[in-house]
Amino acid sequence: MEIKVAERKGFCSGVLNAYKVVNKILKNNGKVYIYGDLVHNQEVINELNEKGAITIRGIKEIPKNSSNETIIIRAHGIPQKEKELLEKSFLKVIDMTCPIVNNLVKYAREKQKEGYFVVAFGKPEHPEMIGLKGNVDENKLLITLQPQKIKQKKILIVSQTTMEEKKFKEFFVEIINKNEFFEVLIKKTICYETILRERETNELSRQCSVMFVIGGERSSNTKKLYHISKQNCDKTFFISSFEKLKEVDIHPSDKIGIVTGSSTPESELYNIIDYLTQKEELL
Repeated sequence: MEIKVAERKGFCSGVLNAYKVVNKILKNNGKVYIYGDLVHNQEVINELNEKGAITIRGIKEIPKNSSNETIIIRAHGIPQKEKELLEKSFLKVIDMTCPIVNNLVKYAREKQKEGYFVVAFGKPEHPEMIGLKGNVDENKLLITLQPQKIKQKKILIVSQTTMEEKKFKEFFVEIINKNEFFEVLIKKTICYETILRERETNELSRQCSVMFVIGGERSSNTKKLYHISKQNCDKTFFISSFEKLKEVDIHPSDKIGIVTGSSTPESELYNIIDYLTQKEELL
């Protein structure tokens, strides 16, 4: 058995920074509130909750006695109105929105002021896109996964930062063909870290007989890696928990490739490598 691990693994920088800040506060105070899931990884959420983190998933869940407490805004970002309510309710609000997400919001807002209608290739229900919607002029924004007819003629096309690069290209080509725009500005706002992981996954899945994609079930970037791998390697498995790994039949002749989503801690990766190493000794 041969095991090959993608060079880029574990948390991306934005998630890692937020994770470190939360742990530092927990170490000093033993308690911190987080607005929404810090990452789309249940193992990480459970770990932080056990240490004293308290996750609230909406304004209605703000506790009455929060005036002396600290709250973290997750890496996906949130609407401006919600942030203002948090600032009124908590003693301290620490905004850990990923800089790449912040740049997308800032750019879209600036271009709207220049007269552009913004089309964002993304999932309308995704936290990042909800945050974008709540920080720009909603009347000059369309968030969609499907190219469609648009009345406006001066268009900016951007993308949710975790979308697949290939699909974004297909999207803007099709939406341009569907319409008669006077002016089109295309800005690739996909996180470069996720692009590199896509490319690694594509290459590794062509070389291996079995692929393990490790990450949370609700993680968009992990799902994306799974679909890319599946195109090249039929025996691709989405490993959202250690138990799912045990369900996979492994053979001595297998060449195994492993990739991780950007919200997957390295500890999960090493647990799986340890398991596979022990399994190899028994085969």
